[in-house]
Amino acid sequence: MPELKPIHAVLILAIVAIVALYVLGVGFGATSESPRRTKPSEHAQKLRERFLKPRAVTVEELDVGKGCTLTKGILSLRGGAACEVDVKAAEAKVRSLSLERIPEVAGPVTVEVTPRGKPSVPATFDPLKESKQLDVLEEGAGLKVTCEAPPLVTPGCALRLLPP
Repeated sequence: MPELKPIHAVLILAIVAIVALYVLGVGFGATSESPRRTKPSEHAQKLRERFLKPRAVTVEELDVGKGCTLTKGILSLRGGAACEVDVKAAEAKVRSLSLERIPEVAGPVTVEVTPRGKPSVPATFDPLKESKQLDVLEEGAGLKVTCEAPPLVTPGCALRLLPP
């Protein structure tokens, strides 16, 4: 067996030191105190805004069912009522639909979203606690909005679907 020369020992120690520093650097970079750390959803939102700028759904593309009214982009429901909203198909590949609960109107709202495109994953927000931006594909989507406020309570619930 050949004898280990001092230069070989130095090279082995240097490689071990480089690997150790790399592992420590990656470990410290992954802590929550790291300034480089971002939330994956924020990063995805930035990429979406940069490369894919969907236009907003228009009033003409919304078909509001019985039990609710759509005025100036705001969907209004009575307490205990349910309403179905149809987002019609369009030529745009992706459109943006906002769901924003209006806090001045006290009723909690449950929203069920059923996309029509393939593949599709239905989503339920029970209750809707914060504003959401939904991507609606060209095939459209169906929304079922339910006001969880007690029946016969005025004003019931309100949900902003379109930008002001």
